[in-house]
Amino acid sequence: MDMRKVLERGWVAVLIISSITSAGLKYVDAVDLDLGECYFFDNAAQQFQLFTTAGSSEVTIDIGSLHIAGGGWDYSFTGKIIVTPSDLYYKNSSGQRAHAFFTNSDATLTIVASTLTDKQTAEEIVNPTTNPEGVVLLTAVMNDEEGVWLVSETGDYDNHFYGYTHYAITGGELKDGSLLRMLDFRAVWDFDACLPANISRFDRDLYSGMPSLEMIAEIPEPATILLLAVGGLLYRRGK
Repeated sequence: MDMRKVLERGWVAVLIISSITSAGLKYVDAVDLDLGECYFFDNAAQQFQLFTTAGSSEVTIDIGSLHIAGGGWDYSFTGKIIVTPSDLYYKNSSGQRAHAFFTNSDATLTIVASTLTDKQTAEEIVNPTTNPEGVVLLTAVMNDEEGVWLVSETGDYDNHFYGYTHYAITGGELKDGSLLRMLDFRAVWDFDACLPANISRFDRDLYSGMPSLEMIAEIPEPATILLLAVGGLLYRRGK
């Protein structure tokens, strides 16, 4: 390949990257949350839901992190998360493992940030003074195509559960903001130190002392898609 072609392709890549950067948007590809202790299954109502020992459905986010494509937890925040109930439609114990599915196409998830800080610059973007009511980072609804939560023990009748479901983002700063964006995501729940232990057929309320949630965007962020597409075009042109 001659030098003219190398320079030509280099300038195209630089122009594309520059145009993406100038847009000012950063695409979030993962959100990591540590939640305060809470219940996550209401056996009496046969529902999956988050609620505190006091009965509140607003569960505190002690530590929240936003991950931007490229590496590192770039933003930190505190706030609260609200998950509306999902109805139990199947539960079972087999092979020394209890698991259940919950379904409700109207089940929603809301995250509100009371603080938001850029960890690279230490800039405090949101705080109780600038935003007394907090900022809604996102609202999302359970994806109808998947339509279920899965909650299952990770071992043989132990006290460690995991769960996952898919969501479509419907609003909030991570959808309509000018700084950060996130695409539809898969929510992966991790409920450690659950009580009672040796759960069988989800016949009792479940409590977790160390619940956490990680949301992973399932679609590559737009800058990556664009660069991959341009790379393919340049490769075809070179041939």
